[in-house]
Amino acid sequence: MTPSEIPRFVDVNQIKRIHFGRVAIFSSTGLLIALVEFRPFTTMSEVKVNQWDELSQFLFREKRFTDLIATTGALLEGFMFAIGWRKCSTKNEQFGLYGSVGKIENAKDEWRNRGANLSLVGCILGQSLPYVGDNLFQKIQNCYNSLGVPSFDQVNYEGDILANQGACEFASALTFTMNGFKNSPHLDKDASQYASGWWFQADKRTGQIQRDAPKWCTGGKLIFPNGHFWIDLSTCHGLIQVVWASSKFVQYTDSSKDNDSTTLVAHKPILTLVKASEDLNKSIND
Repeated sequence: MTPSEIPRFVDVNQIKRIHFGRVAIFSSTGLLIALVEFRPFTTMSEVKVNQWDELSQFLFREKRFTDLIATTGALLEGFMFAIGWRKCSTKNEQFGLYGSVGKIENAKDEWRNRGANLSLVGCILGQSLPYVGDNLFQKIQNCYNSLGVPSFDQVNYEGDILANQGACEFASALTFTMNGFKNSPHLDKDASQYASGWWFQADKRTGQIQRDAPKWCTGGKLIFPNGHFWIDLSTCHGLIQVVWASSKFVQYTDSSKDNDSTTLVAHKPILTLVKASEDLNKSIND
């Protein structure tokens, strides 16, 4: 089944729901489709939860320096932003950083002083991947290393990239989505055969992670129609991490619904479902 052959929606009641634990899903021919792990914050150390909180708030602050990625291709609803490196459209320029020149111009010092926070984000994500699947992380990292491009957490291009690569580096860019993100069925065209994503609930005004939040986000599904399963992104009061064969198995995200602020007590936060995913852009090296 190709993306164009998939109907506008799949009846999720007719396919397997994945909503807790640690699960490996294989195709009928034995190919690995996805590794999924639900990690409630209650099972994580305070240090780890604080790290993810710092990561989330940093991503929200990054919106000050970049524009929304246009609603093209598979993206249907919600907001998508990106940080890191991308192929340049200017002649004789190989690649450059995502960012809005006008926004950066108004906050130059803050833009320049992001290095430590970017390194922290890279370490948190890079260290979490082997936890789900060490072999898959090695494949993703080997593919990244073979391209010879900067990591998304490098603020400068230092020429000899291979000599400066760290143990946690695995991607040239990082995308993050929020506000009812939804996309259409698709196969990824990145250099790596695998993609990884992290989902959590956060206050969409500040990015602060909601550790003890009730189920204020409803919906939110990562659906694999060819694999006959879907991942429920709204059930875990914690971190949901997925690594999947994105170039071989069609997938799409059905939107979550943010809570209605009119029904909440004033001091309670407004929540949205956030996704951060690695993006190995093959075109950057073409």
